[in-house]
Amino acid sequence: IGTAAGGPVQHQAAGPLTIGFAAFTLWRNADEAEFRARISMAGDPAEWPLGILANVDLLCAVPHWDWEFRHFPRPATRALARRLAGYGVRLIAGHHAHVVQPLERIGDALVAYGLGDFLGTAFARQPWPGRIGSILVVDVRTDAAARGKIAAYKLHFFMRLAKAGHEQLVPVEALKEELLKRKVTERLSAIFSG
Repeated sequence: IGTAAGGPVQHQAAGPLTIGFAAFTLWRNADEAEFRARISMAGDPAEWPLGILANVDLLCAVPHWDWEFRHFPRPATRALARRLAGYGVRLIAGHHAHVVQPLERIGDALVAYGLGDFLGTAFARQPWPGRIGSILVVDVRTDAAARGKIAAYKLHFFMRLAKAGHEQLVPVEALKEELLKRKVTERLSAIFSG
């Protein structure tokens, strides 16, 4: 998903559901023309072709957005999330910040502004807040009354710890170093206090 050749929304079968994925980037490290030829930059749902959402039970957006290394999304990012939700996107899983950012409900849409990094960034010695990551698990309804709606969700937080030249993913609740565990827990409480 997310290639220019695949179009702005790509359909995937998931059991009895058809899920539409709109993956796009708003940030790039090269000239726009170079990106536009390969990577979808179609972040405005008003510009998506008519009919592209036909037969989609759950529409998900995977935006590459917002500024790096900031735990709270900018107002422009929040405005785009509201715009996407207004077009029927029910699940938004954002990335690019490299750190965890809050969750928000907008109507029946769930917005995870930033899930953090699952693998390390380009920085060899990233400070501890940038080593907090999360995995979002979402249950989606398949019954006729609420087909494609999010029934439940849970974030699983972990730390990426350096160990013998590798990274080990450790659930926050299983951290053995008490000072680190306390700092991580306090940081997560500040980010997800709402």
